[in-house]
Amino acid sequence: MSGRIALLVAGLLVAALPAAVRAETCATTETHHAVSLSGEVAGAHQFSADLGHGWTFVLSPARAGWDIEVRDDTGYNLALATMPLHGDTNPRMLYGWHFRNLANTGPNEGDVNAPQLERRFALNDPREGAFRGAGLGWLDVQDYGLADLNPGQRARMVYLRFEACVLIPKTEEEQVQDAELASPDYLPEEIEMIRTCGLDAAWRPEAWVMPRMLGGDFDGDDALDIAVPVSRVSDGAHGFAVCRAGTWSHVFGPDGVPPGSDLTPAYFEQVEAWAASPRADVPDYYGDPGLPEGPGDVIIIERIEKSAYSIFWDGTGFRSHHHYTLIEP
Repeated sequence: MSGRIALLVAGLLVAALPAAVRAETCATTETHHAVSLSGEVAGAHQFSADLGHGWTFVLSPARAGWDIEVRDDTGYNLALATMPLHGDTNPRMLYGWHFRNLANTGPNEGDVNAPQLERRFALNDPREGAFRGAGLGWLDVQDYGLADLNPGQRARMVYLRFEACVLIPKTEEEQVQDAELASPDYLPEEIEMIRTCGLDAAWRPEAWVMPRMLGGDFDGDDALDIAVPVSRVSDGAHGFAVCRAGTWSHVFGPDGVPPGSDLTPAYFEQVEAWAASPRADVPDYYGDPGLPEGPGDVIIIERIEKSAYSIFWDGTGFRSHHHYTLIEP
């Protein structure tokens, strides 16, 4: 077989496939959330995964394999918009005979006009009052197994391993919020909130790194906390202010840093990026033992591809953790 190895045992074909090559990346954009997923399914079982934003990805069992569905919170299948609308060779249909020739004696070499390993599907809701725009998704078949391989039969797909991506349209409100967060200018209500929390007049909120504000539950008390980049009024030195539940303010930078690692005040002058992350989602850096268990989300600060630290709450106070440093020649 060209480009693949096939094993035929007792009427079941299992294909070992080369990895699919794709130009697109599964990345969030100004207009869409990107959700990547992978998995496997076999027999008459259904695969289901929550995509967030009220959408669910489903591989629904069909007679010859599975149908790709993306359901909204009402259960409507948005993937029905995938062209062509009629026939059983739609890209959202993962059927075994798509991969076999017309006589079912070998692999499909073009005599069956059906999509193969890469499946693209459109997502849209034509119903009146639908509030989201069009979405897009793709599924790459990584491995599959077929049954009913006798000549004259229609092969069934009985096993599937896949990787997929779904691009979910952002609502107008989400796009407005994203645009606001992309600005370095603090809104008057944000300044008031930061000052009310106790930020001393010796510091001014200044977005010397973006985004201008991070939100999370940094101390694990189920209340919203915020963090903002600040500069010291007297000399412009950089730091971060963390406001816990609108009440307690902490400033890290030239006047002090959380203990626990070799993080120094000078590092805040070199920070190029920062982010808030649930502790479980902090990147797994090579050779890094990782953060100790504890409550709350984490603030990650870094010099891009050079070094990174986390600032986290240990139950009694903020501490720091050194993830990695790359020594440049």
